[in-house]
Amino acid sequence: MGYRSDLVVLIYPDTETAADAAPKYEQLKVLLATTFKDVVADKYFESCMTWIDESHVLKFKFDDVKWYPSFSDVQRFEKMLAVFSGDDADGIEGYCTEFIRIGEESNDIELRNSGDNCECHLQVRSEIDCNV
Repeated sequence: MGYRSDLVVLIYPDTETAADAAPKYEQLKVLLATTFKDVVADKYFESCMTWIDESHVLKFKFDDVKWYPSFSDVQRFEKMLAVFSGDDADGIEGYCTEFIRIGEESNDIELRNSGDNCECHLQVRSEIDCNV
């Protein structure tokens, strides 16, 4: 069984205009197919990946996943994210990243953003459902 989390990760060009974003977005597609092919070749990661062309955004959405830092696939994904966010020595300039992970416990929420023009597309919202 194990502890499970839900995550959403966005990667997109760190630009002020859509015209400036288009070439960086195409570069992002090339980088995912070459430099980070070991991450996106993973069938699980590939199934969670969506290219949103009209917004120039790459989205990963993981539901009910064991996101343990000790897992090698999680380490590869986190390494890729660190490169795009500039938190790695091999950092790639010009991208924004947004990361939200929600764990099973009500206070287990992790948020990370990077980039000068981060648009903060991701937000956490709590609500109460009553199914009587």
